Amino acid sequence: MRKTIFIFIAIILVTVSIDWIDCCAEFKSHKEVFGHYLTYADMYEYKDKDYDYVVRVPSFFTVQPDSLQEEKGRMRFDYADQWITLVIESHVINSEGMSLQAGMDSLAQMLNATEHRLGSDYFILSGPQCENGSRIDGYSYYTKIMANHKLWFVYTMIYPDDYKDILARLFKEIDDWQIWERPHLKLKQGESQTPKSNVRRTMKRLSTF
Repeated sequence: MRKTIFIFIAIILVTVSIDWIDCCAEFKSHKEVFGHYLTYADMYEYKDKDYDYVVRVPSFFTVQPDSLQEEKGRMRFDYADQWITLVIESHVINSEGMSLQAGMDSLAQMLNATEHRLGSDYFILSGPQCENGSRIDGYSYYTKIMANHKLWFVYTMIYPDDYKDILARLFKEIDDWQIWERPHLKLKQGESQTPKSNVRRTMKRLSTF
């Protein structure tokens, strides 16, 4: 009889332990939840009304109204909650006759870039995010600048360093970015849908939220 009671108690303890483990598994960190949300979010495609260039942004990002834009050709999107802020923005500047190599070298120095890469018609910069000459603790930027005749098209993401490893989708979006629209044969979950100056000014804009 006593043995039967012990077995019964053991079964109860095992059942309770399994339920407790399942319950704990449901409590994921904000980073895990955000990463999952980002992975399966649709990408909305936005076209600038002044220069007709296109950017793709996760559907849950907030679009800054046109009335708040500082200049034509600029688009800004952000996501913010009590844990993080993510900013994606794009704009167009005049190259002022600078070559891509010269522009990359100049911007890399002024933006304190820790990494840079030069392509045939673009360059990429990344480094710590700064504001008024001071680093914003825990944040970095990643930007791609594409040349088209005398214009440079700029696509930038400002992100929290702790979340870098789950932002691969957005880094790839910037790396693969082309100025004009891309054809979409058939939309699937996570693919794009359409939702119902000068160099010194660019440096200043990239250095502030």
